[in-house]
Amino acid sequence: MPDQLPSFLKVCHRNAPDLDTCVRESYEELRPRLIEGIPELYIPAMEPLVVPQVKMDQDSGAIYLHSVYRNVKVTGISKHTGKIMMMPLLGDGHCNVDLVNITMRTELIGQEYKKNGANFLKINTVKVKYELSDVHIHLDNLFNGDKALGDRMNEFLNENWKALAEEVRPLMTKALVDILRASVDKLFASFSYDDLLPK
Repeated sequence: MPDQLPSFLKVCHRNAPDLDTCVRESYEELRPRLIEGIPELYIPAMEPLVVPQVKMDQDSGAIYLHSVYRNVKVTGISKHTGKIMMMPLLGDGHCNVDLVNITMRTELIGQEYKKNGANFLKINTVKVKYELSDVHIHLDNLFNGDKALGDRMNEFLNENWKALAEEVRPLMTKALVDILRASVDKLFASFSYDDLLPK
């Protein structure tokens, strides 16, 4: 567990009239580090984000974050057997997905609690909503390497990406919530409320 916040983090005071602005500016200063991740704050490596709006509601214990991911690339090895949008899908190989301009709205709802004489934050609820402006998909080695069938399937997936995105939205939302919760739980368990947002 870290003993103190990293020196490069701009700390904002929770009673300051410009708290929302300060938090947004603090985030902007962290942006260059996000590609590699920030282990001191339990933030995994990610694509650069743009956060045009931050709203913190002190009374309700809620934090609202509106962020935009300009370009996110997902690559890996995939094995797929079954159906997508009623179309048969069979194969294993490289999977490349480009997600363009993801707009994500995140709401964290929590409460303060005492630990070792200090106030800490505990997040009870994490809500995520997101929208995509475009998706590019390419799956390799479909249908036992049949290039013609594979090309047609990739063309079908890209032409129908909106319907496909809706089909996987529940799984995608849960994955985003799980990733976010894992990070914020570690962060808020390691640093007190006064460490993160002093008076």
